[in-house]
Amino acid sequence: MARELHKANGSPYPPLESLVRQIRGWERGDHRPDERTRGLYAAAFDTPEIDLFDIPRDIDDLSAAVLFGVVETRGERGRPVGADYVQTIRETNQHLISLDSLYGGNDLLPLSLRIFRAAHAKLATGHHERAIERDLEAATGETAEVTSWIAHDADKQHTARQVIHEALLLSRLAGDRSMELFNMSHLALLALHLRRSREALRLCEDMQDDQRMPPRVHALFDLRRARALAQMGDRPAAFAALDHATGAVTASITARDPKWTWWLDGAELAWHRGMLHVELGEWDPAITAITESASGRTNARRRASTRTRARYNDLAQLLEVLVHIEAWNEAEPVLIEVLDQAAEVGSARTTNILTGVVDGIVRRRGPSVIVDAAMDLRRLLDVVDPADDSAGLR
Repeated sequence: MARELHKANGSPYPPLESLVRQIRGWERGDHRPDERTRGLYAAAFDTPEIDLFDIPRDIDDLSAAVLFGVVETRGERGRPVGADYVQTIRETNQHLISLDSLYGGNDLLPLSLRIFRAAHAKLATGHHERAIERDLEAATGETAEVTSWIAHDADKQHTARQVIHEALLLSRLAGDRSMELFNMSHLALLALHLRRSREALRLCEDMQDDQRMPPRVHALFDLRRARALAQMGDRPAAFAALDHATGAVTASITARDPKWTWWLDGAELAWHRGMLHVELGEWDPAITAITESASGRTNARRRASTRTRARYNDLAQLLEVLVHIEAWNEAEPVLIEVLDQAAEVGSARTTNILTGVVDGIVRRRGPSVIVDAAMDLRRLLDVVDPADDSAGLR
């Protein structure tokens, strides 16, 4: 079964022995396969996922009725909303982004979905001043994009994909080409997370010939394309795409580059380089690049606290690689810092990585001080994210 999952995954990661242990744990009922792994089982058996797994109904299985509620079938009461409401939505989007950057998406997702539902209802029922319709479409499209990212960080991938399609539609209706491109890149990101490599590559390739695309937006699609190529094992093409993106990002920001590209910086480039090496099983350069990325999240030009969640995720992925190669001396300080942040950041996406890390430390019989710290981490993760106990394939 492990060999079949590797085949469906297109990569021998995690190692066969580790994957066999995970499969045994799933079969014993110790924990459930995560969404990515369920997809690999479905591919291996050529059988729909729902026929293989008794998938519980939760926020990850939202139908349109649950996602949008009943608001679209009833009229809104009171005075139609105007420009002040649009401004409030835009300001709220920025608050959601700031909170996610600090604390992760777990607790934010219900709130973000509620904000999106309310704004979408006003559009759908026409409960707004006609003069602000396009502005409201654009602002609600931004809310949908932010909500999709938060759902992704909370590891609710079905919800993330559903909402980003709504974001794409709203941005297109509003004529907001900049956000439409962002949403397309977000679709590619979600495909990469689920290891739908060819889907991600097609999305990026369709954008390659758009001469109107600003340089940093083009760079973002190159980064997504590089990751897809690495997942497919094409190392030369993957690093060529990364080099092309690096050149565009390190150049000065032009007037054509949209504001949402603010997060494309040296740390983000280092993270993508590290992920390419991880995909290809190149552990030493992966460690160097991910360490650089984590360091860049707290450089002197920005407050150390503004990207806590990003650094936490970087450290989790760094720790995953260090445990994989049993570099215990290097792993210990990283594990200690992760422990310090685990109670503060709620990101199920990162929790899934760390759950696998803890299992790896125990299986490999690491030094007692590291095993003890790993047990402390497991207890913290159970408190912060008690519903998410699955460790999946990358």
